[in-house]
Amino acid sequence: MIPVVTPIIKSSASLKFWSKFFDTRLNWLCRRNSTAKVAPKKVLRDNCYQSTSLDSGLRIATLPAYGQFTTIGVAIYAGSRNEVHYPPGTAHFLEKISFLSSQQFPDKAHTLDLLEKFGALIDCQSTRDTFVYAASCRVENAFDVLSIIADAVFRPNILDNEVEYCRDVIRYENETLSRQPECEPLLTDWIHQAAFRSNTVGLSRYCPNKLVDVVNSGHILSFLSQYYTSPRIVLAGVGVDQQFLVEAGKELFDPRETTWEKHPERLLTHLPPVDESLAQYTGGEVLIEKDLSQMALGPTPFPNLAHIVIGFEGVNVSDADFVPFCVLQSLMGGGGSFSAGGPGKGMYTRLYVDVLNQHHWIYNATAFNHSYMDSGLFCIRASADPTKLSDLVDIILAEFGRLTKGVWLEELERAKVQLKSQLLMNLEMRPVQFEDLARQMLAHGQRKTADEYSELIDRVENTDIIRIAHKMLDSRLSIVGYGDLRNMPTYKNIESRL
Repeated sequence: MIPVVTPIIKSSASLKFWSKFFDTRLNWLCRRNSTAKVAPKKVLRDNCYQSTSLDSGLRIATLPAYGQFTTIGVAIYAGSRNEVHYPPGTAHFLEKISFLSSQQFPDKAHTLDLLEKFGALIDCQSTRDTFVYAASCRVENAFDVLSIIADAVFRPNILDNEVEYCRDVIRYENETLSRQPECEPLLTDWIHQAAFRSNTVGLSRYCPNKLVDVVNSGHILSFLSQYYTSPRIVLAGVGVDQQFLVEAGKELFDPRETTWEKHPERLLTHLPPVDESLAQYTGGEVLIEKDLSQMALGPTPFPNLAHIVIGFEGVNVSDADFVPFCVLQSLMGGGGSFSAGGPGKGMYTRLYVDVLNQHHWIYNATAFNHSYMDSGLFCIRASADPTKLSDLVDIILAEFGRLTKGVWLEELERAKVQLKSQLLMNLEMRPVQFEDLARQMLAHGQRKTADEYSELIDRVENTDIIRIAHKMLDSRLSIVGYGDLRNMPTYKNIESRL
């Protein structure tokens, strides 16, 4: 039986209604489409940061942000790179001793109680050339929290019992690092030691166990007196008023009220010269033989791996090739042999497509780009079974060599888009905005916006990749080997394979 289709429009009244409805809808669509034909004006995010320099040399910068919370703190141009005249590990101790006690805040428990009251999070992190003391808190509590940071920076007590506590913490941290299957922090430290032999950023970030008992309060306070000076400090805030931060900076960061100014007798009798030396890239190797076959933390076995890092000289953060090197790192990408996939994971980067996907026995291959104020380092870290080390070296060297032949337009554009997306997504977080502002003010004295960096990324072309690849490979090789290295080629042998 053929079904009867009942028409929707059954009368002249309903016909008029639907006709009017569709005419109205059509007119709206036409208006919308006609508007859409006009290209929207590109609205750049305003570089609306503010900055002020005090007579003391302290620089203050703020960035507006919506919300009831702010991130404030200081970035200081000091770190393990300045330890050439101090016992190795002095900066390591300084990081661990932060926020323990100060002139205004007698102990850590008191400080934690105040932070809980203010709804604040606070931390101190150090790199090879920078200390960052930062906190996130409610805007109305910004001054109180900044007082804690200022006391930790300019007025710490550095008591003998606190130094002893830090010794235990550092010993435990060193033991933990040596036992972890994931050894990236150690490999990063060693490749810097190989690349910048015994100078600046090549000095280890970690205090060796044999020197833990050497560092004392005199070393720490003397280091503070020489490197925690106002011209080396940027006070920054996101979501806080500039004038407020300027007034707070004048009151809380007075260089005449520091522990070392009030108690010079606690410093070393003969202060060493302030180290202002520039990083000197040397190249070289660091080989650490160790049995890694029993690294599993539980009953599940962990593969026995040997690790290598191969690197060359990069560029500093002010170099014209800084952005092309960032694009190169995004293009090389990489990661572990297992990934859940998904967008933005870098599954189409060169080290995934041409290394991990082609050689099942390679456990990890990742590219890193380290840039500092006066030099840089570009390297690839890789892991595999110890018996495959020679083949692994050949594969990584081949990836470096291929860069001098250029890259496909599609993979270059993908790398540029991924780099821009990472930049923009990271800058959605207030703490990242704070660190970006503080570090840029330290390095450049001004802040570039994400839009400005995006434009620089868009300008990178295939010829730039070829040029910086040749520039990089003209430098001396830096190598790290860790684990069972019986099948590791010699330095000269690896050089001859380039």
